[in-house]
Amino acid sequence: MLHSEPEAPWDLLAKHLAGEAAPDELEQLRTWVAADPKRLGLLTDATRAWERTGAVPVADLFSAADVEAAWQRFRPKMTGPAPAAEPPLRVVRAAPAVETGAAPEAKVIPLRPNPLPSLLRIAATILLLIGAVYAMQNYRRELLPTPPVAVSAGPQKRLVALPDGSKVWLNKHSTLEYAADFSGGSGREVTLTGEAFFEVQKDPENPFTVLSAASRTRVLGTSFNVRAYAAEDSVEVSVVTGKVAFASRSSHQDSVLLTPGMRGVLLTAGPTNTPVPVRQTASADANFRAWQTDELAFDNATLAHVIRTLRTTFGTTITVADKSLLKCRFTGTFRQPDPIQVLQVVSVATNATLSGDAADGFILGGQGCE
Repeated sequence: MLHSEPEAPWDLLAKHLAGEAAPDELEQLRTWVAADPKRLGLLTDATRAWERTGAVPVADLFSAADVEAAWQRFRPKMTGPAPAAEPPLRVVRAAPAVETGAAPEAKVIPLRPNPLPSLLRIAATILLLIGAVYAMQNYRRELLPTPPVAVSAGPQKRLVALPDGSKVWLNKHSTLEYAADFSGGSGREVTLTGEAFFEVQKDPENPFTVLSAASRTRVLGTSFNVRAYAAEDSVEVSVVTGKVAFASRSSHQDSVLLTPGMRGVLLTAGPTNTPVPVRQTASADANFRAWQTDELAFDNATLAHVIRTLRTTFGTTITVADKSLLKCRFTGTFRQPDPIQVLQVVSVATNATLSGDAADGFILGGQGCE
């Protein structure tokens, strides 16, 4: 291919088609083809085009000017001296002898005044034609937009390594999209639906941007969590290291700067469907990464906080029969947590009763801690 194969041995290909390749040249050609499976397609196309010329007069395919132009391009690539052009076929006819005894004058009668080009020249022309076709195909591919890369986590969490070296942990049922030329200098931008934790490689000249349907998060190099589920009425960003600029996509407000330990919350729409400013809190929930780290930790947390964390992390439905239970407090750590296991321990620790299941939801009742 003219663009993707700048080092293609066009001279060997031409000699191969014309039947003028030496054994060592054929071996070179075989080695070149074997090095990349895609090169076999170029050889196949060239061979087919060469075979088609057998049924079509050469003059109908290429003009003399086309052949000569092709040969002038190929000639410097040929090893050794270029083949000399075929001399025109001539017939010598002697003139009748004269009485003076002088030698008879010979007449030269050209029988083929416009000889056909050599096979090697025709082969060179065919290869240039094929190269032009491939070049046009590559040019068209460059003009067509390249579809973005889309990664979906499905029912399991997934780790995604981006082209710039950044890492993204996708939560279940989350999707990440980014341009195929992500690290090509056009800007590091990804689109998130769902939740993900980012560890971004530093690149001061090329900021990293996370877009959701409602928000824009921009950093140079840091680690942070973005929660942007379509079914929820807010987008949350929690920062672990570095600094993050968090803003709404639909308003022109200045972005809010978040530092380690801070959380930003953006309501997707206000009462009249108008943009709502980003709200920031002094500290993020300690368990905002529980889905990624597989660890839950509660330190004198209210039962209301525990229930909210289980609902956020696992989507667990929990109902409290007596609102006074929400004031009960709990301390404990769970590794590889399971919602049922957590609720069983919490119910015992707070003197509450537990009923229901994961399908229909759990119910906490009883007198509780008071």
